[in-house]
Amino acid sequence: MRKILAAAALAALATASTGVLAEPNPFDFQNLPKRPNQISMVVAHTVNMEWSSHTAVLKRFTELVAIYTDNQIRGQIFPGAQLGGELEMSQQVRQGKIHVALPATNNLSAMAPSLNVFVLPYIATSTEEVNYLQDKLTPTLVPRVIKEANVRIVGWENSGWRAFFYKSDTPIEKPSDLGKLKMRVPPNPIMIATYKAWGGQPTPLGWSELYNALQQGVVQGGDNPVTDVIGMKFHEVINRMTRFHYTILTHPIIVSETWFSGLSKPHQEAILRAGREATDYIRWWQPQDEAAWWKKAETAGVKVTDIKDETEWVKKARAIWPDYYKTIGPDGEALAKQALGIVSDYQKMSKKK
Repeated sequence: MRKILAAAALAALATASTGVLAEPNPFDFQNLPKRPNQISMVVAHTVNMEWSSHTAVLKRFTELVAIYTDNQIRGQIFPGAQLGGELEMSQQVRQGKIHVALPATNNLSAMAPSLNVFVLPYIATSTEEVNYLQDKLTPTLVPRVIKEANVRIVGWENSGWRAFFYKSDTPIEKPSDLGKLKMRVPPNPIMIATYKAWGGQPTPLGWSELYNALQQGVVQGGDNPVTDVIGMKFHEVINRMTRFHYTILTHPIIVSETWFSGLSKPHQEAILRAGREATDYIRWWQPQDEAAWWKKAETAGVKVTDIKDETEWVKKARAIWPDYYKTIGPDGEALAKQALGIVSDYQKMSKKK
């Protein structure tokens, strides 16, 4: 009898706990009362899913800014490209019309060429290397990007490794397999050249046009993290994905330098602290989310292939580097070597552990 009562009590407690946890937070950055002379912070991104690494990192960042400024800065998030595409939003951040945005590195590089150093294929080959490279190279990049685009990098979000997604009877396992497929790529010269080096047929195309293009056979595939592929329901029009490690889709948290420079010193420090902590948070959150999306892909019937030996992919992709140092800047080769040195340092440290 006691065991039955104990079990019932535990069940009641679990039910009560679930009910409490299901209630919205009564005190967060979205519903705290307004304060006199409160500063508005417009935050924007392009993803229309309620929970993704985009939304998670920006919700965290915005809440931390509210906490560390005692609600003196109040953020409002505009998801789903309500304020424009990534390049358009980045231009508005430069002008100070939007205060915070989260563009893909390969898209922001159109305004801030220095960021193309992160787009070089196989600049790093593990998530840990990418994180370390971001931490160590960002102090060098911040003043360069401010000069190039009038935006300040305060943190990073990584969406995961870009994987091939495509419609085909056979999997992509070696570069020559790309020859028969038209693959969508972002309009970035390094990414286009990478596909050509592999013998592929790169087709620059806007993200918003991709579903229809896949459905109509204009392209047979592309590459993106699994979160984007399944979240955008591409599994309805493709049947395969191939995992490899040529580049991670990264998004810097950018802040308008015009807006930032007009803030008080304590508020600036709060923004920078929120950026660092949001970066740490999403590096914990994203891998768990990504693992769940791979399970969803398999449940949806997508056939997943892993490339075991990437030697040929690496050799062909890295061969384009010298031709594209100039897209990084006049000192593009030096910056690329600095990045490689940072990755090498990480690898050496890892071996000692």
